[in-house]
Amino acid sequence: MSQVTLKDLSLKEYALEDFDRLRRLQEVHFQIMPEICIERSRLVTEYLKKASNSDDPPVLRQAKMLKYLLENKKPIIQHTGGKVVRYEDGDRSIQNFSFRDDNLLAGTTTSKPKGVLLYPEFLALTMWPELLTARDRETNPYYISDEDIKRLNFDVFPYWMDRTPLEYVREHFDEPPCQRLMEKLVFFLCSKPYCISHTIPDYSKVVSKGLNGIIKEAEEKKSGADAEKSAFYEAIKLVLEGVIAYANKLSDEATKLAVSETDAGRKRELKELADVCASVPAEKPETFREGLNAVWICKAALHQENANIGFSIGRLDQILYDLYQRDVNSGQLTVKEAIELVGCLWLKCADHVPMVPEAAEVLFGGTGSNQAITVGGVTPDGKDAVNDLTYVMLKATELLKIRDPNVNARVHVDANPPEYLRRLCEVNLNTGATPSMHNDLAAIQALENQGIKPEHARDYSSVGCVEPSSGGRTYGHTGSVLLNTTAALDLTLFNGKHRLTEEEQISPPTGDPEQFETFDEFVNAFETQLKWLLEQSVEMNNYLGVAHQALHPTPLLSALFEGPMDNGKDVIEGGALYNSTGVSITGLADVVDSISAIEKYVYQDKTLSMKDLLEALKANFEGREDLKTMLQKKAPKFGTEDPIADENARRMVKFLHDNYQQHTNYRDGKYTVGYWTMTMHAGFGMLMGATPNGREAGESFSSGITPVSGATKGLTACLNSVASLDKHYLANGVALNLKYTPDADRKLMLDSFSDTVEAYFRDGGIQVQFNIITRKMLTDIMDDPQHAPDVLVRVSGYTAYFKDLSKQMKREVINRSEYNLRTMEAEDYPWV
Repeated sequence: MSQVTLKDLSLKEYALEDFDRLRRLQEVHFQIMPEICIERSRLVTEYLKKASNSDDPPVLRQAKMLKYLLENKKPIIQHTGGKVVRYEDGDRSIQNFSFRDDNLLAGTTTSKPKGVLLYPEFLALTMWPELLTARDRETNPYYISDEDIKRLNFDVFPYWMDRTPLEYVREHFDEPPCQRLMEKLVFFLCSKPYCISHTIPDYSKVVSKGLNGIIKEAEEKKSGADAEKSAFYEAIKLVLEGVIAYANKLSDEATKLAVSETDAGRKRELKELADVCASVPAEKPETFREGLNAVWICKAALHQENANIGFSIGRLDQILYDLYQRDVNSGQLTVKEAIELVGCLWLKCADHVPMVPEAAEVLFGGTGSNQAITVGGVTPDGKDAVNDLTYVMLKATELLKIRDPNVNARVHVDANPPEYLRRLCEVNLNTGATPSMHNDLAAIQALENQGIKPEHARDYSSVGCVEPSSGGRTYGHTGSVLLNTTAALDLTLFNGKHRLTEEEQISPPTGDPEQFETFDEFVNAFETQLKWLLEQSVEMNNYLGVAHQALHPTPLLSALFEGPMDNGKDVIEGGALYNSTGVSITGLADVVDSISAIEKYVYQDKTLSMKDLLEALKANFEGREDLKTMLQKKAPKFGTEDPIADENARRMVKFLHDNYQQHTNYRDGKYTVGYWTMTMHAGFGMLMGATPNGREAGESFSSGITPVSGATKGLTACLNSVASLDKHYLANGVALNLKYTPDADRKLMLDSFSDTVEAYFRDGGIQVQFNIITRKMLTDIMDDPQHAPDVLVRVSGYTAYFKDLSKQMKREVINRSEYNLRTMEAEDYPWV
């Protein structure tokens, strides 16, 4: 039976102008600049220096530290001002900016209106050399006061120099070769030096039990437990008490503000907020507003425990639906009020940005925290899960057009009604970039293939960018490894050497490719190099996992997970119901096209020698423009339904899946493979030489699982090639990036849009996302930091503000194939 009662699914009667609060807060969001917040760094360092007990097991040490942090964290109900960047006659200055913050939710991630949290136990030390220049950098500057710089320089950063996961691995595993390889930056990266947060807590526990209910359960489990488990349950109790203490401080602050507030409406809101925080998340929420506040306060607390990179929220339209429905049915809540409350949560999720040093801007510049929220799909028993709250959340997304949270929509083409898919397409047209869409038929099968129970697979959510995960059950760290497959191709072409490192022998030799007589010999050499490289990434990830077990258990996350309470183990020790490690692959289409060109011209047609090809690559095609054109325009390409390219693509994804699945992680789980690249396809591309598909040195690679830009002219062929890849090998998700030319005929575009997505999903495609914006608009604002600060684009799994991207990444987005939904063909444009 449908849970949809709304007569107008688009809720067209509501515009942003009808929500004065949301409109003002959205304007503030786009104007204020990020500010480095040292509150967390100061408090954790202060505790460990003065109060830490060296006899405590790691999980108890972390719990006490987090409780101290939450008890001393400043309770903020409303900010009064921040910093903005102003431009006058081309000169840039940073100025103070006052505004009215009347968000209906309490608590903040940082002490700043848009904060940059520092985690000195991870990679915050990489900001150390840049503290004095962070305010002045060209792209994405961070404000920081001189006083805070001094505090970090002398009180915080020195303490952590030899206490990070990277230094732990260096010391305890004798700086292994895999670590030295990773630090060359071009082969693979592991994200554990930054955090483990590509996962989804079980917020339904907060809603159904309240934190006091979880504390009671921990106390009962502790009775009669052995010493190790007893310490774990005590840690659970301590951290949850810390969260409740923080909520109580928020309640006190709201009461204090209400006394001095002169506006009657805001005074009433503050009194209500004080009552809400006095109740939740300690007790289970009784209203929709309490439910949103409970989730947000716990989320803000979780960000004190671990860095927020892909720390996702899950199926919020399912978790909060009963509270929403009860309030609406009783007349306590209107649809308009619900939209406003959801919008307040969306804006709270955007109250911080990840720390990205200037040196890493090319790799990760422009990214938000990638907090995925998932809507729609089916219930655990396979029925239509779309409800009124689903459409309320889509409306808030459509109105605000902000990059966080990263909204992901599940679509089951058999169980969900067609008007739901049409509404998703409409929201994409109106935002230009969101939500991302996922095919339940394919994603559920991929998860079941990994041993996930059917009812748990049907309850999946998206993590970070696009990764399907059984939320609150799977501790998967889906972004653990970022592998550059084009590096394995380089090692193959140059017999274990890489052009970036010149004559250094990086990997075991696999033979001079000029001597290979058959294509099979070449492919065997490539797969040998690829297998060696992935083994290095596994080894490094596992070393870092051991470091986290020693240094950074996460008792608060474990309290909001299925499994740890039953077995008395932190998630970092394998306490979750399901354990896995996620790998993200960069360069699939470029490698496939390169291998396909070699197969056709070197081995099938024999019109090109390997020697001539290698010389052309070394020269970056200088003097061989004819060869470059042939490789770009005539060689087999993934995305065109060419049998050579499609077969090589299928072979490669199977190889990567099979070989990663042979490895076990440090929590006794399996490695899963996905194809989403954030901005790594631009960053890795800058470090790589020319490739046999006609790509010049330094150019970006294709994003996610998307065919190379310009390779395919027909949209149908593109979709068919991607859908032909076996979904069972894509369990860590994919990002297929499509760009559509906006059309004045909205009905025609909506019809074609929704029909194309449905056909692609029925054909087996697992995910797709869109940019719907004119090429001219992007080129017009490419070099103007003042123009259109709110233009939202899809990168590879996440959304970003176009102005925040590096120049390399801006060019990549502009140059993507742009399809006209009238003709289903790509537009012809000169490359930027």
